[in-house]
Amino acid sequence: MSRAFKLKLGVVPVKRSTFFTSVENCLIPKNHALDALKKLDQPVELVTIDDVVPSGIATGPEQVADIAAHLNAQGVDAIFVIHTDFGSEEVVAKIGKVMQLPMLLWGERDDAPSAEGVRIRDTQCGIFASSKVLQRFGVPFTYIENCLASDKAFADGVLNFCRTAAVVKVFRNLGPCGSGMKILKVGERPSSFLSVMSNEDELLSNFGIEVVPMALGVLVQKVNELTAKPTAELTEKIKSLKSRMATDSLGDEKLATLAALVLTVGQEMDSQGAAAASMECWSGLSRFFGFVPCQVIGELTFDGYPVSCEGDINGAVTAAMLHAADFYRSSSFFADLTIRHPSNENAELLWHCGPFPQGLMKQGESPALDDGGRGQWRLKDGELTIARFDGLNGEYSMFIGAGKTCDGPKSTGTYVWLEVDDWVKWEKKLVEGPYIHHVVGIYGDFTAALKEACKYIPGLAADPV
Repeated sequence: MSRAFKLKLGVVPVKRSTFFTSVENCLIPKNHALDALKKLDQPVELVTIDDVVPSGIATGPEQVADIAAHLNAQGVDAIFVIHTDFGSEEVVAKIGKVMQLPMLLWGERDDAPSAEGVRIRDTQCGIFASSKVLQRFGVPFTYIENCLASDKAFADGVLNFCRTAAVVKVFRNLGPCGSGMKILKVGERPSSFLSVMSNEDELLSNFGIEVVPMALGVLVQKVNELTAKPTAELTEKIKSLKSRMATDSLGDEKLATLAALVLTVGQEMDSQGAAAASMECWSGLSRFFGFVPCQVIGELTFDGYPVSCEGDINGAVTAAMLHAADFYRSSSFFADLTIRHPSNENAELLWHCGPFPQGLMKQGESPALDDGGRGQWRLKDGELTIARFDGLNGEYSMFIGAGKTCDGPKSTGTYVWLEVDDWVKWEKKLVEGPYIHHVVGIYGDFTAALKEACKYIPGLAADPV
């Protein structure tokens, strides 16, 4: 059970219809860009307009309706506008207004003027014009600096934009089950945890995020039915868990229930089209099964079904966005900000009682489940992105920061130490912003993509540190 992800990128080259550049000259930068895009080796499918307009290059506003219909029919998630010469700001702005998708602007750096002083494209000039008109039309956009398609700036810019578009895609809707992100809500938050309260009405009205409840009684019934009549999938899951970690403390019966919980919650997420889930853990489920579902959360999250614990809906939204930032190829982890490092002034302990995915474990650890179903290991070393989507009084923002792991004292449960440039600056922003002690981490630096994604989500302000 795992999730795959693909982004569809609509490629729209534009040309100034009255400009003196020939079509043959405009095909050169178009083909340079397409060749470079095909070499990116990312889960991105290209959709061109070659079958819609001559030479696959848009030249006039009368073509916009046909281009938009084609891109919509192909289900594109974002648009890459290539200025093949000065371009047409009218075409660019109207496509952006009609499509309402993340839009990337770029044009290849011009050759030097000829010996006679003749210029044939003036590409950069046209980008300035298009950007102004897009702002006038109220269309957000991203751009790559005027460079060659073979430059690193091009590859980096396209990849970062695709990550941005993937975050926006998941935020708006994952899959064909309706508009807007869906979050599966398994049980309720702990009654004493006022900090994890969320406003379902605001999430729906502001962002189209629908919270879909799953009663604990229904979950328990489905799990009991599965363990009473084990399937091949359940047997394989149990075998996998035993092969990767010590499970004797938990026992075979509880391990089978844990595995059944993984499968049942994952199947419910698929059935509901949920991008992520929040899960009640120690305050209720433990009374039904005699253990806490920490590694239910860890196993699901690692397979691309991100789950927050303690009923944290906003944390689940955050986790879905971080998974999208790397096209669901990397796993997040859901953590408490707990204590400062005893000797490193800029380090903090990211911890939770046992839900971090075992697949993120530091090499050399001896992974084990304790008698309560909690993982016991330290996470691997590397660069980390830390984020938190949250809101208060109808205003929403996203805390975004990056750091790296560092050495620190051993802790129970699952943990990793995070070192940042200035922890006091982080702490101040977290305390004074609409945030709590829960954050989501993912390996790699995706801060630029997350910040850019907020540009395309009305009502969500990027809050980088």
